[in-house]
Amino acid sequence: MQIAELAEALNHASSDFEIGELQDMRVRLTSLDRPPCRGIFSKQTIHDDYAFHLGGRTELQFNIGKEKKDGVEMIRHGVAFSLEPSRTLPTIDPLRPKIARFNDYVRTHPEDFPGFWMWHYRGQSRSEDNLVSPISDEMIAPGTFIMLGRAVKADEVDVPSILADFDLLIPLYVFVESGGRAVTFSEGLPFTPGCPRFAESTSVTFPGRTNDVSLRHKQLQRMLYHLLCLEAGADNVAVEHSLNLGVRVDVVVRTNSRMTFYEVKVAPTVQSCLRPALGQLLEYACWPSADRAGELVVVGESEVDRDSAAYLRLLRDRFALPLWYRRIDTEHNALGERS
Repeated sequence: MQIAELAEALNHASSDFEIGELQDMRVRLTSLDRPPCRGIFSKQTIHDDYAFHLGGRTELQFNIGKEKKDGVEMIRHGVAFSLEPSRTLPTIDPLRPKIARFNDYVRTHPEDFPGFWMWHYRGQSRSEDNLVSPISDEMIAPGTFIMLGRAVKADEVDVPSILADFDLLIPLYVFVESGGRAVTFSEGLPFTPGCPRFAESTSVTFPGRTNDVSLRHKQLQRMLYHLLCLEAGADNVAVEHSLNLGVRVDVVVRTNSRMTFYEVKVAPTVQSCLRPALGQLLEYACWPSADRAGELVVVGESEVDRDSAAYLRLLRDRFALPLWYRRIDTEHNALGERS
């Protein structure tokens, strides 16, 4: 499949995915009066060997392209920073604050990149695949192309899979392009029960290192989904529920007119699960000045000890936070009571 054919296929099928609303998102994020086009790519941004979304030259761009890896033709997809100066981007300075926000996001949301990798080009020289991590200062130089995504063999390209991966990367894109501002996309986003398809394994490993944090996170999400379906009914459980902030909650359970937000963490102790999850759940529930959830639940694999139970009680009693912890037991496929 040629890049132009793939780009058109992605445009055509994107209406069934969140990424199909990319240009509407850009209107909210920028000073555009109206969407410049429908779909993702345009004739101006489709080239022989690569394509990026319309407007993406000065942004974190949704990107597809041809590559050669070990002599095999591959098709990449994901998001990228192109630090090649051009008429549209005479200097890379506008991308520097966006790279800083990119780094902030990948530090605080390592679970958001299941099966994704990062690599870069300097000229024609391609780096090895690396774990998703902040972009170093040394890489921020004219002529560097930095990619976060996947590369698959050209004869294994699957349009719905690419679009599903683009959807997973939308929260990163919104965070980077929002400039730290609160961005509201629409009120009353629909509750859509179910669990999307996402990677839970990868064939790529490094000696002594793997990217199993994000993959483990997705495995726990899927297990939590099935366990909560048994508790609340499948029609009342949604994985990766979108909020009008441009973010997604790991799992949401709907009970009458109220919702419970569940945040899954892969960490060795209850304390290390609570530390990053608390800020995320409060943001999801309350930013900006909203009341989106009746209860907030952190889910991890560790058992609650005396200190963590006391800490949770203090947060509820002193600050009236409706915050709970539940242990997910993967060995016995069980979900513990609230602590």
